[in-house]
Amino acid sequence: MNQTELHRIQTNKQLLLQMQSNVEHKLGTVSYMLDQATRSPFILSSLSAPLPDTNLTTANQLQSEFQHMRSWEPLMDITLVNQTQDWLIDHAGLYLNTDFPLALPMRDLLSKTLTSGWQLAPSSVFNHNERSSDSGCIYHIALARSIPHLNAPSGSALIAGIPACSMQNPVIPDDMDLSASELIIINREQRILVHPNPIYIGQPLSAVNIEDSESNMELSELLSPTSFPASSGYREVRISDAHYSLNYTQSPLRGWTYILITPMNVLTMQYVETALYTMCISIVLLLLSLLFSWLGSRRLHIPIRELLKQLGIGDRALLNQHLQESFSPHQDEFEQIKAHITQLTASRSQMEHKLNQYVLQIRNHFMMNMYLGRCSSATLYKSLSEQGYNNQLIRWQQMAVLTVQADLVNQTKYGPQDLDLLLFAIQNILEESIDEERQFSPTVMEQTTVTVIGSIESDNHLFSRELYKITKQLQHRIGEVLNLQVSFGFSQPHTSILEVHQAYVEAMGALRQRMKLGTGVIVQYEAEAIYPSQWTLPYPESLEYNLIHAIQSADEAEASVLLQQLLQNIFRMEWTVEEYQVALARLLMQILQMLQDSGIRLAQISPGHSSIFKELLDLQYAAEVEQWFTSRIMGPVIDIFRERQYAQHQQISEKMIAMVQQEYDTDLTLEECAIRLHYNASYLSSVFRKETGCAFSEYLAQYRFKMARKWLDETELTVKDIASRLRYNNPQNFIRSFRKWEGITPGQYRERRQKALSSTTK
Repeated sequence: MNQTELHRIQTNKQLLLQMQSNVEHKLGTVSYMLDQATRSPFILSSLSAPLPDTNLTTANQLQSEFQHMRSWEPLMDITLVNQTQDWLIDHAGLYLNTDFPLALPMRDLLSKTLTSGWQLAPSSVFNHNERSSDSGCIYHIALARSIPHLNAPSGSALIAGIPACSMQNPVIPDDMDLSASELIIINREQRILVHPNPIYIGQPLSAVNIEDSESNMELSELLSPTSFPASSGYREVRISDAHYSLNYTQSPLRGWTYILITPMNVLTMQYVETALYTMCISIVLLLLSLLFSWLGSRRLHIPIRELLKQLGIGDRALLNQHLQESFSPHQDEFEQIKAHITQLTASRSQMEHKLNQYVLQIRNHFMMNMYLGRCSSATLYKSLSEQGYNNQLIRWQQMAVLTVQADLVNQTKYGPQDLDLLLFAIQNILEESIDEERQFSPTVMEQTTVTVIGSIESDNHLFSRELYKITKQLQHRIGEVLNLQVSFGFSQPHTSILEVHQAYVEAMGALRQRMKLGTGVIVQYEAEAIYPSQWTLPYPESLEYNLIHAIQSADEAEASVLLQQLLQNIFRMEWTVEEYQVALARLLMQILQMLQDSGIRLAQISPGHSSIFKELLDLQYAAEVEQWFTSRIMGPVIDIFRERQYAQHQQISEKMIAMVQQEYDTDLTLEECAIRLHYNASYLSSVFRKETGCAFSEYLAQYRFKMARKWLDETELTVKDIASRLRYNNPQNFIRSFRKWEGITPGQYRERRQKALSSTTK
């Protein structure tokens, strides 16, 4: 099937769906107006009133309401029927039974539509001797609604109908020139509801004599419910030796089938005309394009030649030589110009990029040397002037170094791999947020963003408050932009740029106070007090001992709580950063000593080559210390002790189970097992319960009961002998225990077992 046929089938399918939608919309509108009318208070009051001929006002108002409903559907006929009083009213007037009796077709219509929905009814139902049909159609598609109301008579109904002939032409869209297409609608009984030829309306589908071109079957047989046809499809059919294209679709709402038939020759001619028209338009557009291209090329030729001369390739010999060296022999003037301009632009961009990189590297290198104290006074002033900071050197009365570090502990959005990008972003925020007249360009060094902030203020306290205000604003700004918590440290105010190295040391020392203060802090450097020569470190040894014991017992929850308490005690002390590091190193040494005493090598918890002591000293705040001890040290150590403990417990429980299975008929007790295995009885009890899920005495009783059932099944031992073997002092105690476990006595158990065996043998 070629593309033309596929397009034709798709077009007809879309047209059929549009027709179906229009028809069902028209019927839905009529049904909606009919439902609204049945609930109209005015209509209900007219049905309960005396005969309308005694009240002409009521009849006129009903006719006016029907005329209003016809404004939505002009071809609709609507009638209000009162079978109890034998009268009806439509938009034309009032008719009594003597003028227009309710004959059999009207009663059948009421009966069928009230149960089955829309029906094909004779147009005579809506016509009478004073009103003749002007539509030329002998059938209406009608729908009736009874009026379910207490005050309305039981024989009251509203009937609406649309001429079947009017459903053919109006449903074809105006924007589609398919006048040769014809619509056929059939109901579930394959009775024709709509047909372009009115004589077929009301007849069965077989009367149209439509045959399938492929199978020679009647269309009525193909669409029969017994054939289980598809809900939509396409066929090529014959009608009186003429070939047609047929599309059909079934409506799930009413069970109707919509059929669109189109002559094959008409479709072919339409496509040929469309193809010729498109080809003519394309040829005209092509000729116009060629004409404009020729005229445009003539106008562009002169300035292009001038541009080539300006680029140095105007001479023919020089052009040929240059083409051999740099260009392909088939390049035109535009390609040559583009290549030269691209080359010049690329060279300029590369040069600017390299120069910017060199300038940035030189500036960063100078700043780092300045902070590290590697610049002499003469070199420092000269280099700062070359960097454009001469105005700051003249105006600043005081200055301080500001350091910023990102707090990545407990971060879920960022990780260590994002630190470089975060530092770059922080550097840009500092550069944008602080006036360039008040700072040096920020620099990143040692995972810290560093800058110098100056002020014309000569009062130290005012300058310190100003620094705190600036850092508070920067902290808020970074939190808004990056959703990141940062800590600031700044030095004491200094009056000379030669002291910038000392200020940098002070700012970094202020940041180390996070070990105690935590994350998100703003700290100004304070000189450390002079402590007395004799001093005792109040280290929490009892907490340390309990922590070591919890780790050895593989009690992860207890160890975590004890570690938290120990670190809280340590960081509660008023110590220096170095003293905190000494206390943490002592804790680490105690854990490592315990590992060595337990026969565990350091490589089992630290398989890499990095030093765990260096890792500990690099930690910057308390939360990071706790996280490092938990995940880096305690976690792997507890896993090793847990594996050892599991293997030991499993071995102990296996030995105890073997004792039960071998010595169940002796006076075996938990204390005797403890003596043999050289363990405490309470410890053995907890281990056995943890491994087996039950107590030792309970397991021994279950095993003895198992052996009792086996002896009752397989031996002739008496109940007394079995009780004696199982170490029961009194047979009655054994019988009571057996009844508790099995629900019956040992004798009843053996008797039931023997009966079961005898019945199986028979």
